[in-house]
Amino acid sequence: MFNSAKAIPKQVWLIALGHGVTDLAPGALYVALPFFKAQLGLTYAEVSMIVLVQNMTASLSQPIFGYFSDRTPRPWIMPIGCLVCGVAMLASLLVPSYYGVLLFMGLSGFGNAAFHPEAAKVVNQLSGKSLGKGASLFSVWGNFGVGLGTLFMAFLLAANGNISLYFFILPFLLCTVALCYVAATLPSAQFSGVSGLRQLKASVNGALLCLLGMIAARATISSGISAFVPLYYVSYLHGSSLYASSLLTVYMIAGAFGTMIGGLMSDRYGSKTVMLYSILPLALLMYGFRFMGGIWPFVILALMSILLTATATSSLVLIQKMMPGNVGMASGLNLGFSVGLGTLGVLALGKVADLWSMPVIFDILAFLPIIAFALTCFIREPGWQERSGIMNLRN
Repeated sequence: MFNSAKAIPKQVWLIALGHGVTDLAPGALYVALPFFKAQLGLTYAEVSMIVLVQNMTASLSQPIFGYFSDRTPRPWIMPIGCLVCGVAMLASLLVPSYYGVLLFMGLSGFGNAAFHPEAAKVVNQLSGKSLGKGASLFSVWGNFGVGLGTLFMAFLLAANGNISLYFFILPFLLCTVALCYVAATLPSAQFSGVSGLRQLKASVNGALLCLLGMIAARATISSGISAFVPLYYVSYLHGSSLYASSLLTVYMIAGAFGTMIGGLMSDRYGSKTVMLYSILPLALLMYGFRFMGGIWPFVILALMSILLTATATSSLVLIQKMMPGNVGMASGLNLGFSVGLGTLGVLALGKVADLWSMPVIFDILAFLPIIAFALTCFIREPGWQERSGIMNLRN
């Protein structure tokens, strides 16, 4: 009954809030790393392994959760995933051993992975014709969650003492209740479709593979900027760490605007059009980034963040359209698997920096948007046709 409604249902708002709360955990992780290192006497390699375990479990398992969600709707997995993510994150802060931290970080990642595909699928089905608006709302709360998780964990760790850490679980408990309400009030008839391997195979074609290639390139660019911009200014140029962190803060904040813009523009002009116009300028901006001084690095990073997140939201809407019988798995591929690919891309770029130099990384990152643009040209968006470079919705 919600498909025909123009207004976004309250369930979508609650799921978006749940997305923000669930993503408090990955945001908190980066602030907690010095805590882990000090408490357990870890090496940098061991600290890196904590991040890798959390990222891999949270990303690579999402398409699997999405596949089973498509076969049998499991709205109850949203509150369970949110709760497991928060409880496991808290447990990792309290456990007295390194392997315990790895175990609970892995569980937190699985909780995060379980939440996302089901939540994104339900948002898609409840948003009706406003798919881009619903996807934007869902995504932007995730962006806010990561940022707030960083601040929340920093505040709790600054308070000293393990007692303050228990406050981390409060938003997860409250949000679990809200998500249980959502699961109980969903119109069951609307979510009773069963999807299997036959529908999945029917969705796999050249256009989908091109879209996945574009997603992988975009994820590598995004992760590469987050990982190597601070290293470039601090380790390579021997500049101020405060300046580098300020650049990254601007980059992360600007992404929230791109998330909303990408979804709304996708509803109006089509996802493929938004991606085409968003991807190609990234090459020029990335190439010029290293040669600019003063305020320009902040401006360029903000523009790149807006374009990247606009592309990310558009690709989420598009992949859900291209896999209508496997919306959960499509969401898992875009939201989770892309993060894993981006992480692997960062590892490869790190090897490049060791073999040649840090600036070579930015040359590669400037070339990737050209590849992504070429791949996007081969994508056909269901329900839209190209006329002079603009997609018009078929009536």
